[in-house]
Amino acid sequence: MNKFKGILSESGTISRVLLLVGTSIFFATFGMLLWTVFTNRDLTDVNTIKTLQFVQAIGAFILPPLFLAYLWSNKPLKYLQLDKKTAGLEVVYVLIFMVLIIPAINLLGDLNQQLILPKGLEEIENWMKTSEEQAMIITQQLLNVHTIQGLLLNILLIAILPAFGEELIFRGAFQRILQDWKGAVFAIWVAAFVFSAIHLQFYGFLPRLLMGAFLGYLLLWSGNLWLPVLAHFTNNVLAVIFYYFKNNGYQLPDIDLIGTGNTVWLGIASAAIGVFGIFFLKKQFEKTYVE
Repeated sequence: MNKFKGILSESGTISRVLLLVGTSIFFATFGMLLWTVFTNRDLTDVNTIKTLQFVQAIGAFILPPLFLAYLWSNKPLKYLQLDKKTAGLEVVYVLIFMVLIIPAINLLGDLNQQLILPKGLEEIENWMKTSEEQAMIITQQLLNVHTIQGLLLNILLIAILPAFGEELIFRGAFQRILQDWKGAVFAIWVAAFVFSAIHLQFYGFLPRLLMGAFLGYLLLWSGNLWLPVLAHFTNNVLAVIFYYFKNNGYQLPDIDLIGTGNTVWLGIASAAIGVFGIFFLKKQFEKTYVE
């Protein structure tokens, strides 16, 4: 097997992008076939949806970059920037930052939802709204659990696997390919754009775009993919835990509305803190991980 390690190290940008997309489609399709064979394929059944989500996370996002990094480099973990240890203080910085910017993310999302397309694009706008509603219904079904086992499964499916898989393919692989071609800034923003667009949730495009860019810069500053994975995981797991308690009778404010409406001042304050936090993190991580 070692004879295949780094066998495609001389491949160019276009071939690597095509391989990444093609391999992702291949593994995702194979996973879908397994899903159709071993489940009832009932998309109204939450457990069936969760099985599909698990299979697709592994097939579409996790396996392709790991497989290709092995072919592209003699040091695949280093290529994906998974080879560095993460210090405890850096973990604390990222966790605090992700909690503090929740209102700002919500405010950006609220502004994004005010988008009104020109009259001639009404059909596209209706399709976008329908897609958002369908995605929201599925998300609420997935989050509606009442046991610790259900909570832990949701943490795996909605927080751990997406955080690791999406960062692996978008930042670890795709951003790396583009950065070797056109430089870091180009790579970060193109990867962030694709990352946001591929979710097909257009009324959350702006906050997801900026979040993707932040995760890209975090990787650039630190050279450590585990930090974007941690940030992505924190963003997801907070929602999972919040909705678990809310669905089990706890009287909590809607986490998605903090920073909007009557609390818009929190969103503005959070945005200001976020800007300061970005410069702080840049300084800390560049100082810590300077080679």
